[in-house]
Amino acid sequence: MKKVIFIALFAVSLFSHDLTHKVTEQKAVVLSFSFGSSEDFSYQPYEVFAPGEKIPFAVGRTDKLSRVVFVPDRAGIWLIKVISEDGHGKEVEVKVGEDFEIKEYSKTNFEKFQKIFVGIALIFAIFIFLQYFIKRRER
Repeated sequence: MKKVIFIALFAVSLFSHDLTHKVTEQKAVVLSFSFGSSEDFSYQPYEVFAPGEKIPFAVGRTDKLSRVVFVPDRAGIWLIKVISEDGHGKEVEVKVGEDFEIKEYSKTNFEKFQKIFVGIALIFAIFIFLQYFIKRRER
């Protein structure tokens, strides 16, 4: 009888150390990083901070496609820090709404000033175009 109890307790202890899992489908925030050229930002370390927290919500490395993916558990402004081993990095703030939709995020310098660049390029193109016709009429 003692052997049966011992075997039963041993069998129960085997299941208590089993790592369980479940697969669910949820909305995730996906950030893609690149240097704008063919150089990727894959397998670089990152930290994700929940709103108002000092301890990271998630840490890891970007995936093969240079992405950081996380599933927020609350609304607010989330901070994502990525940094490569050679010192290049970025801090991105993502505002997540109550419905877990992305409301806004911190833009890159190009995105911030894109309209200004396009405006200056158009003014420059118009100036060149006018100069071409003025010079052509003078001949």
